[in-house]
Amino acid sequence: MAPFSRLNCLFVNYIHYSQINIDMRNFKGFSTVGKTHGSFKLYDIELVKQDLLNEFYTKKGSRLMSPQFGSIIWDLLFDPLTDDTLELVKEDCVRIVGRDPRLELLDVSTYEEDHTIQVTLQLRYVPTTTLTELVLTYQRDISAEQNQG
Repeated sequence: MAPFSRLNCLFVNYIHYSQINIDMRNFKGFSTVGKTHGSFKLYDIELVKQDLLNEFYTKKGSRLMSPQFGSIIWDLLFDPLTDDTLELVKEDCVRIVGRDPRLELLDVSTYEEDHTIQVTLQLRYVPTTTLTELVLTYQRDISAEQNQG
């Protein structure tokens, strides 16, 4: 009878351990972007959004050893803002969000004005089905062009 009680005790400990893990955060990370002091820790949806921002605000091909990382939107700022250009922006957004299994892209909308492209992403954070919005702004630096000419 003693072996069964020991087995039951181990099984109860295993179940208890699983219940502890359910209450913990799904994703943990850190970021120093926009922070000068305090905690650099990020969790769950805030971490996922920061990961997306890191990729969207990195020019595609500029990351060493990861030529597919980043966005082409920086290159498109210098093209005429036609419907085809805006479609390329949307396709790039779909590609980037599609690489992250933690998110589901619900909608992409673009707005352009005076050398600026604004992209609004409607997202669902998959682990908790939380809806969130991410607004990206890309602005061409006109003053640098005027100084060169």
